[in-house]
Amino acid sequence: MLPSARARAVLAAMAGATLIGLAPIGIRLSELGPQATNFWRFALALPILALWGLRRPAPSSRDLAWLAFAGILFGLELSLWAAALGLTTIANATLLANMTPVFAALFAWILFRERLKPLAFAGGAVALAGAAMLTLARAQAGQGHAEQGWLGDALGFSAAFGYAGYLLIVRALGARVGVGAIMFWASLSAMAYTFCLSVATETALFPHTWRGWAIVVGLGIVVQAGGQGLIAYGVARLPIVVSTVLLWMQPLSAAGLSWALFGEALGPMAFAGAAFVLGGIYFVQRTRQ
Repeated sequence: MLPSARARAVLAAMAGATLIGLAPIGIRLSELGPQATNFWRFALALPILALWGLRRPAPSSRDLAWLAFAGILFGLELSLWAAALGLTTIANATLLANMTPVFAALFAWILFRERLKPLAFAGGAVALAGAAMLTLARAQAGQGHAEQGWLGDALGFSAAFGYAGYLLIVRALGARVGVGAIMFWASLSAMAYTFCLSVATETALFPHTWRGWAIVVGLGIVVQAGGQGLIAYGVARLPIVVSTVLLWMQPLSAAGLSWALFGEALGPMAFAGAAFVLGGIYFVQRTRQ
């Protein structure tokens, strides 16, 4: 690959991850509940994704069924993570939800008999230790009610399972279905899932002010279509280890913004926990390259 092409891929992955880091800020500031906000995030991104994903050849009916299931898992991941944002800190919810590579490796080992090196298991243990440190740091800092904080951390941690399943399906379909088609059909399914969830659990589906509309439009166009599109472009052209490090921009930017906007400061233990989580993910990904 030419250096200029690699540089473009690096910049795309970093920019996309940074944009995705705006998502928790948008959910916190939204006039709507977290599930309705997620619904608009998918709905407003769909017209752009359709221009990219509805190209020939179309996926087979079997692949469409798998993409629909992948979208439900994606929607489940975002719904758990969005619920966590109201109960724990943005840093905890985002870092714990980003432990996806650890569970993706575990699922690949169990379901597909993928051989994992000892370093992968060590990396997973380090990441889990970091998750425990983040939870203890939040509790010691007194951020949020104790019971809600623990529940929020658990929801953020659980979100990583849903996205791991989504990634495994995407990995299996990637050889025969284009990235654009995967993003469109999975987002369509996720939109349907989040719509049903928001109708069942929340009272308001439409923002009341221009500011409220601006937030959900930004989440749909800038974060979902723009951020995910840039990540898809960059990650597809970079080694997995390089892309893993670059995607750290998402939780780091989210943590920095939550510190500046909401006063959710990170103490020494939280910084150590974040380092353990990110380092563990790096070693898991490195062994799977």
